[in-house]
Amino acid sequence: MPEQPTAQDDEPDFFQQVLEEAPSFTWKRFLDGTELRCLMIAPDDHTPDAAAPAVVFYYGGMWALEYSTEFISWAVHLSDRGIVCLIPEYRTRARYDVKAGDIIGDGLDIWKWVHHNAGNLGIDRGRITLAGTDAGGLMALNAAMQPFVYKKKWYEFGKRSVPPLQPACVAIFRGIVDVTAPEARVLNIPAEVPDPQSVNPSSLLREQLPALFCAHGMMDPLLDFEMRQWFCGQWESRGNIAECMLCPNGDHTLTHFEVNPTVFEQVLLAWEAFMVDIGIWPKSEVKIDALMG
Repeated sequence: MPEQPTAQDDEPDFFQQVLEEAPSFTWKRFLDGTELRCLMIAPDDHTPDAAAPAVVFYYGGMWALEYSTEFISWAVHLSDRGIVCLIPEYRTRARYDVKAGDIIGDGLDIWKWVHHNAGNLGIDRGRITLAGTDAGGLMALNAAMQPFVYKKKWYEFGKRSVPPLQPACVAIFRGIVDVTAPEARVLNIPAEVPDPQSVNPSSLLREQLPALFCAHGMMDPLLDFEMRQWFCGQWESRGNIAECMLCPNGDHTLTHFEVNPTVFEQVLLAWEAFMVDIGIWPKSEVKIDALMG
């Protein structure tokens, strides 16, 4: 039987070339010798003491496909803006014998690792954004929405709440926001995670969450935009910052420049404007109507 093509086989040669030439490093190593690597696409003049804003991208594929090139076009543009882009590898069912809890755990570990090593990477710890699509969006949300920790010291009468480690912003593009919804059935989270609600973004909504940017195509046949719209409303109702961008002509490929460059440009420019407005990214020197010109 011939080998089935992967999503990566359909990507333009340019993106594949960037994927092969960009520096990478091991971020996680297992006892059996398995290594997970992270691709880094940074500005040309980037140095370890730069303290630049950064984005950690969790690619999609619903854990059944490898979409490691999905965010290459995003990273190429943002690195020109002075933003460090990290595309880490995490275990998926496509290549590893793992369960949902293991995969989500990798997503949380990635965030902790990047934050801990930010100084060596030339990244500003206070300006790290987590971003992802479909199941990758779920992983970004889970890492950004960890609950408060309640600690008690021996000399204190009561417990005190300690805020969790959280990014400056989280961005989801057709991201999964409810693990119990029919659209998330393929992830098999209720059967493979002891406490599914502990990783369910819809159950982790609270006050003092990072800013949220959400983009979704209104013509997406797989994930309905109303659920994302509801989720953003709930995020904002807790006193947090949220922006929901609905693309009338966008479908499930809204993150792919090579499929629909117009929608891609709309989403990217809207995200940029949001990030500039909340003070995480610097203003762009590129004219807003000439991004893809």
